[in-house]
Amino acid sequence: MSRSLSCLSSSRKVLSSSLVAGTSSLASRKIQGRNFAQATLQKRPSSERPPYTPKTPFNARRETRHESEVVEEDVLQQEQSGSKNTAFERRDRQGATSTRPRQQRKMAPADYSTMRSPDPAFADHLNGLFPGLQFPQELARRILTHASHPAAVYGHNAGLGFLGRRVLNSYLLLLLSSSQNLRATDDLDEIVSRALNTYVLGEYVGSEWGLGRIMKWTPTVKAETLQSAGDKTPLLKSVGLYKVQGDTVSAVVGGIYHQFGGSVAHRVFHTRLLPHLLLGPNNQGLPEAFHGDARAICNEMGGMQGQLVVDSVSVIPPELHTEKVISHTA
Repeated sequence: MSRSLSCLSSSRKVLSSSLVAGTSSLASRKIQGRNFAQATLQKRPSSERPPYTPKTPFNARRETRHESEVVEEDVLQQEQSGSKNTAFERRDRQGATSTRPRQQRKMAPADYSTMRSPDPAFADHLNGLFPGLQFPQELARRILTHASHPAAVYGHNAGLGFLGRRVLNSYLLLLLSSSQNLRATDDLDEIVSRALNTYVLGEYVGSEWGLGRIMKWTPTVKAETLQSAGDKTPLLKSVGLYKVQGDTVSAVVGGIYHQFGGSVAHRVFHTRLLPHLLLGPNNQGLPEAFHGDARAICNEMGGMQGQLVVDSVSVIPPELHTEKVISHTA
């Protein structure tokens, strides 16, 4: 027992002495490394030492950043507005700061109060164009106002034009499908898109109806350019007159369908619109093979000046010369 205690005490002494030696050697290494770094810095010449620059306080850096943001914001605002008179703070080449007084461009607000009430001339024009129909003034104003005009804020003809295009397509497809001249190889979509092309409607139907003199729209050129031009046909196409007139023709048909019903719109299509699309053997309008069908239906409805509002019409079939009277609903 005494022998084991003596061995344990001797082992403890050896372990404590080794720990003390390791700690002293580690401390001496740290001191030696620090002394070596200081000695190396002292041996370097002063020219190679980096100059000491004190850091700017946080508040000063924040103010500088804030000023630069203000300058950048003013410059950006000037570039976006396109005005050279916008005041902003700038620095010249010498580093001085020059400030000009802020000038704001004031634009007079547009006065649309005169456009709110409908012009009676719109309804008068449509009533004279389609005898027997009495257009409400508000509907006539909407039909003859294009979306490009400032008065469009009170209503324009885009919705009626969308409706009118579908009505025109339906009536023309009914004519084509009932024609004996329709062949199996004919493309109905191609025929309809060519006959009811917006520019074709505007050039031949819209001009015949005199829509360019009464409708409200905004052309893409000045009035002086139109007056000074010799041949106005290509210029009118380029400024969009025929396009706007074509949209208005569709809006007229849509307004008639909405206000007076499908029977009246059907008679308007065959007596007032389709006869102006019989343009001959060119690539515009209705194909020549269907001209006979269009003329026959127009004559059955009383011709190009036929009555539009008909409650009951006595129709005598061509093959039967009898006194039979049938109700005709177009």
